[in-house]
Amino acid sequence: MIQFDQQGFALESGEITVYQTDSNNEFSGATTEFISIGGGLSANSYLDAPPKVKNGFAIIRENNSWQYVEDHRGETVYSTLDRSSLEMKELGKIPENYTAVAPFSDSCEWSGKKWTISKAKQAEIKANQQQQMREKINAKRDESCYGGIYIENLKKWFDSDETSFVKMIGAKAVMDDDLANGKESTPELWICADNSVTQLNRDEFALIIRTIKEQVSAMHALAVQHKTQMEQADEPLEYNYSQGWAVTYQQSLAEQSNAD
Repeated sequence: MIQFDQQGFALESGEITVYQTDSNNEFSGATTEFISIGGGLSANSYLDAPPKVKNGFAIIRENNSWQYVEDHRGETVYSTLDRSSLEMKELGKIPENYTAVAPFSDSCEWSGKKWTISKAKQAEIKANQQQQMREKINAKRDESCYGGIYIENLKKWFDSDETSFVKMIGAKAVMDDDLANGKESTPELWICADNSVTQLNRDEFALIIRTIKEQVSAMHALAVQHKTQMEQADEPLEYNYSQGWAVTYQQSLAEQSNAD
């Protein structure tokens, strides 16, 4: 092995294995150099071998020795204060108030050791989810109430929205008044849900009005039932409220189209 004097100059010529670092003093590899007598090592080259590679650490040259330094470069760490993310680009420990453990929810908080959701926060989240589901159930209820009504006796679909319902009540009221005054009522022309025109007498109006009222009452009761069951579920957003609703006119058209 080539010997060097106290100033670092070779006492003889020959090849030697050296261990090099990059511009950041990080070990970059070993190489063989030819040293001429009186010459010295190239810049960033050292004679003593670095320690073995250690997972999660880089090897750097500092204070004339090799040292391990934590290496998280390329990793994503997360703020324990606001859950924001940060990509590690430099050697060193994970910064204070950051952790390599990813938060599992936008609502979790750092306990000092792990991400958790407090009971109060869990209750708040569940209450918000329940409200979301109530609104969806109410929307489905209204769709079923006001999306049309099929009258089996008449083999027709009729609009069941509030405006149409009020008009039906008005038309029947006129016929009731005629009957009370001994007048003969003339059937009224009525536009059905499919834009066809039919004639409706007093009894037929009464049948449609009664059927709409019964359906609205049934859909409201079903909505209450679904909301009660949803509120008892551990996971409100996973509750299936699709059962039991009245078919709307648009749904009947879609079903007919699929059947064809």
